[in-house]
Amino acid sequence: MSIPSEEHFNNMYRTYFQALCFFSLKMVGDVETAKDVVEEVFTKLILSKREFNETDNARAWLYTAVRNASLDYLKQNKHAKERQFEFSLTWKDEGSYDFELVRAEVLRKILVEIKELPGHSGKIIEMSYFEGMKNEDIAATLGLSEKTVRNLKSTGIATLKSKIPLDLFLMFLLLAGSTGR
Repeated sequence: MSIPSEEHFNNMYRTYFQALCFFSLKMVGDVETAKDVVEEVFTKLILSKREFNETDNARAWLYTAVRNASLDYLKQNKHAKERQFEFSLTWKDEGSYDFELVRAEVLRKILVEIKELPGHSGKIIEMSYFEGMKNEDIAATLGLSEKTVRNLKSTGIATLKSKIPLDLFLMFLLLAGSTGR
C-alpha cells in the first residue's frame, strides 16, 4: 500500500469530482453545497494520507465519504432539515443508495466521453445538458453562431451515440434531464 502521489490525487480529483458532486447533490439539494461537500472530502483525503490498494478501493471510499459528509451536512444545517426529511423519504433503503451510486458512475463515464469530443462539441453538450443553457446563450458565451452551436451539438450527440452503448446513452439523457435541464 502506498500514499497517493500528487499526480494520482489530481487524477482521482479529475476523474471523480463531477460524479461525486452529482451524487452529493441528490442528498443536499444545492449545487454549491454539493461542491463544498466533495471538496471537503478531498481535503480530508489529502490530510489523512489515506492509502489505497486499487482504484476500486479509492472509488468506494470516496462515495462512502461523500455520502457520510452529505448526511453530516444535513444533520448540522438548520436550513437543511427539510431537505433531510425529503432525502429520508427518497432513500429509504440501501437499494436507493446503490441506485444513486450507479447513476453517478454512469454519469462519470459519460462525462469522460463528452470531454473527448473534438472541438467545442463537448463543451456545448455540457453547457446545454448539464448547465441548462440555451443555444443562443452558448453561442454568445463561446463566440459562435447559433447555427454552429446547433450543428456541433448535433454532431456531438451523434458521436456519443456511436461511442456509448444504447443503454448508457439513454441513461445519459435521463441523467441530463434530472440535473436541471
